[in-house]
Amino acid sequence: MYVEAVESAAPPRHLKPAALARCIGELPSLPSAFIAAVEALSQDDAPASTCIEAIERDQALTVRLLRLANSAFYGAQGQVASVGDAVQMLGLRTVASTLAAISLRATFGSVRCEGFCFDTYWRHTLCTAISARELARIVSLDPGEAFLLGLLHDVGKLILAMTSPELEAQALRLCAAEGIALHEAEQRVLGVSHAEVGATVASQWNFPATLVAAIAAHHIPTPLPTAERLDFSHLVLLANHMAHGLEGIAAADVEGDADVELLRDPMWSALSASEQQLRRLTQRVVSELAVMSSA
Repeated sequence: MYVEAVESAAPPRHLKPAALARCIGELPSLPSAFIAAVEALSQDDAPASTCIEAIERDQALTVRLLRLANSAFYGAQGQVASVGDAVQMLGLRTVASTLAAISLRATFGSVRCEGFCFDTYWRHTLCTAISARELARIVSLDPGEAFLLGLLHDVGKLILAMTSPELEAQALRLCAAEGIALHEAEQRVLGVSHAEVGATVASQWNFPATLVAAIAAHHIPTPLPTAERLDFSHLVLLANHMAHGLEGIAAADVEGDADVELLRDPMWSALSASEQQLRRLTQRVVSELAVMSSA
């Protein structure tokens, strides 16, 4: 499926808004497992049975979840024999987070776009989601919604690579050639950035307005207030920044000094957290990233 482009005498060829809207509307339906996971992460009173049933309907999904649940990271090796066991031992939100990630990857993991590496995209997405959840606990925001925000913050890249691979590939080449940010290259080539597209998609998928706004603004520089006044728009900036800093660091390195420069970044002063707290947080993020990347 390709988005129509306006022919012009010279590049860039901007996307027609109507064509973009139509292609977004024609994206694959979200799987029931992902919808159930979203409900569990965004609603405090969501029944565990809905999430469990959604997983159990998909044998491959069940196998992958149980393999992760029995990993050393979650401390339940050999003890999780069913989806119900996973929910009871790990908690509904931990299971729902894993489910959301696995089902989203299964739905959109077959992108063919020159210069777009899904594995790189997915690792950054997971790292941002995990970072957002851990940072949310520090600043008293909802960890489940924070994880969803991280999981979806760059979904516009995926949508553009799926619906307009030739133009997104052109933007990726421009980004590399001129050393500019991808969202700036997209504006020049397509007339729209992945942040705008991602927010449009998230809105169509009926995600909370606070998350839609945060996705739309995640590349807009914003002064960070004190920890008590941080909102999801600030959180995604922090999580994205942390993810970029951590992606190249192995778990063994985080236990050493590889993350010292990242942790001393003045950006973290908004959290009112000690370096020791941040060190523990980064260790957990990198360790969980290693586990979830294999899902």
